[in-house]
Amino acid sequence: MSSTSPASEPRRRCAPVLITAIMLANVASACVPRTAMRFDRYDGRSDAGAVAQFQQDDAICKGEAAKAQAMAAPIHMGRSLADAMEAGMLEGQRNQALRQIMVGCMAGRGYSMTVVTPQP
Repeated sequence: MSSTSPASEPRRRCAPVLITAIMLANVASACVPRTAMRFDRYDGRSDAGAVAQFQQDDAICKGEAAKAQAMAAPIHMGRSLADAMEAGMLEGQRNQALRQIMVGCMAGRGYSMTVVTPQP
């Protein structure tokens, strides 16, 4: 007779699937180059006043994005590989939406956004 209970059997079967999903997510994220957003003023100013204004505008817009993120519903990964993949796709969509909030906020304050890929 086996010492495992029938209730623990599904957990055992899900563990390899979950581990595989996490490994695939890590591998996929390692292949995607990291990018950053750079904001430039439309008027081209770069004096001390413009730098101080940028710091204030940047903080305000990051706060707007953080508010949106805090109000978002949680994303649950589930127990299957399909659930984990769906959660990953939803997370990517959420990150894109938060990025658009930041870009829109900064555009409203007089900045254009350029995507830059940092050099290793």
